[in-house]
Amino acid sequence: MSFHEIDDALWESIERHLPPQKPHTGRPHSNLWKLINGILYVVTTGCTWQDVPPQYGSKSTVHRFHLYLCEHGVYQEIFNELLNKGYDLEKVDLSHCFIDTKDIPAKKGEISVTTATRK
Repeated sequence: MSFHEIDDALWESIERHLPPQKPHTGRPHSNLWKLINGILYVVTTGCTWQDVPPQYGSKSTVHRFHLYLCEHGVYQEIFNELLNKGYDLEKVDLSHCFIDTKDIPAKKGEISVTTATRK
């Protein structure tokens, strides 16, 4: 899987869920767009946090931002919005999806699907 940076349209959807930038005092703030791209780089390429390219910020800043997003449920908010937009734009089609029934527990007293097929 190759890595692609997020574009303007996707950034608009993501940006509203990110924490607001604090007023500038002291060091310059990190660019949130670059930090998100750094996180996506690690996730899509499978590299370690140590291997984040410097163009996305320092490895510790990218990783710390990732932990912040995890702890505050920001990823779930972003995922839900993108999923809903996918349904609205008809880009998500679940008509070809299936689930594996071995992961669904049978109710008490009933024969599970996997047991019934073995007989």
